[in-house]
Amino acid sequence: MYHLGIKSFFYLLLAACCLSHTDALQAEILRLKSTAVVDSSVVRLGDVADVLHADEAETARMQEMILQPAPAQGRTQIITVSQIRSRLQALGVDLSRLELTGRSQIQVSAQSPSEETQVKTATTQKDLQQAEEKVQRALQAWIRRAVPDAGHFTAIVRMQPEDVALIRDHRADGFFFSQLDLQRQTRQPVILQLKDAQGMVQQANLTCQLKRVPEILAAKYTLNRGTVVRADDLVWMRPEKEQKGITDPRQVIGRELTRTVYQAQPMRSEDLIEVPLVRDGAIVTVYARRGGITVRREMRARGDGVMGDEITLIALEGRDRLAAIVTGYNQAEVNYRPASQLQRSTGIQFISGSTSSAGPSRTGQVQTVYEIQRGGRQK
Repeated sequence: MYHLGIKSFFYLLLAACCLSHTDALQAEILRLKSTAVVDSSVVRLGDVADVLHADEAETARMQEMILQPAPAQGRTQIITVSQIRSRLQALGVDLSRLELTGRSQIQVSAQSPSEETQVKTATTQKDLQQAEEKVQRALQAWIRRAVPDAGHFTAIVRMQPEDVALIRDHRADGFFFSQLDLQRQTRQPVILQLKDAQGMVQQANLTCQLKRVPEILAAKYTLNRGTVVRADDLVWMRPEKEQKGITDPRQVIGRELTRTVYQAQPMRSEDLIEVPLVRDGAIVTVYARRGGITVRREMRARGDGVMGDEITLIALEGRDRLAAIVTGYNQAEVNYRPASQLQRSTGIQFISGSTSSAGPSRTGQVQTVYEIQRGGRQK
C-alpha cells in the first residue's frame, strides 16, 4: 500500500513537469534583429523583432506595438533589450510568457525617399504648374475674344494632376470654357472643353477665380515737371501684375507734377500736388477783416501755398512780416474768421478739350466726365 502511494505521487509529479515543459514550448518568442530600417514616424515592435510561436492575430497585434519615435532622416538610434522590456511592460504585456532572443541591441535608421520618387514628384509639380499657367493664359484670351467689353481680368486656375497630360497634348487655341460667370469674383467650377485636330472633344473640370483689374492712368506723352495735367495728357493702360496706379481721373487732372513722367508711365499720387494758388515770390493781396472794416495790403509771398495753407508774407518795403491763410489766386487773409467761413474755391478752372458735363449729381453738384483715350500699353 505504501509503495503504491509513492508510485502514484511520482507519476503525478512527472505529469506536472511535462505540462510545464509544454507551456514553455508554446511561449511567445521575440527574435531581435541587429538592424532595422523604418519608413514611418514611429518604431514598431515588428520593425525590430520577429514574433514567433504566436497565433496570427496575436502576431499582428504585437507587431503594431509602438516602441518610440523614429529617428530623423540621416540619423540612427540604438534600442536595447532592456528598453524593449520596459516598453512592453508599460503596454501591459506579460513578460513571463515572453522570451527574447537574438541581439542585445538594435540599430534603427529612417528610410530616405528614393531619388526616383523625388524626381518624379518634382516633375509632377512642375508639369501641373505649367499646365495651370497655360490654361490661365488661354482663359484670359478667350474672355477678350468672347466678351470684348468685359474689361481686364486676371484668372487663377486650379486643376487635377490627372488632367496635366490632356492639357499638355492640346493646343491652347482649341480651348473652350463653359459655365463661366464673368460677374462672379469668387471660386467657381468651370468646364474646359478641348478639341483636337480630328474634331474630337474632351473635357476637364477646373476651379477658377476671376479678378477684375481696373485700368490705370498713364502719361500719353512725356510730361515735364511743373506741368498741370489735363485730360488730353492722359491715356488708360492695363496694369501689369501687382502694378499699382490711379483709376480716378479727378485725382490727376488739374494737379501739378513734381517730377517728369515719361510716355506710358503710370501716374502716381506721390508725384502730384494741388496747383499752388500762391507761389514763392508772388505779389499777394492780403486782407484783414474785423467787423465791417476791411484792410487790404500788397505783400510778397515766402513759399508756395494751396487753398487753406498758411504762408508767410513780407512787406514790399520795410521788414514787416505776417502769417496769412491762402483764400484764392494770389490772395490771402489774416485769419480772424473761422476756417469754415472761408470760401473753398480756387478761383481757377483748368479747361481741357476732352471734358463734358454729366449733369447735376444727387448732391446738386455738376459732375464732369473725362474722355480719356483707351488702349495704352506700357513699354
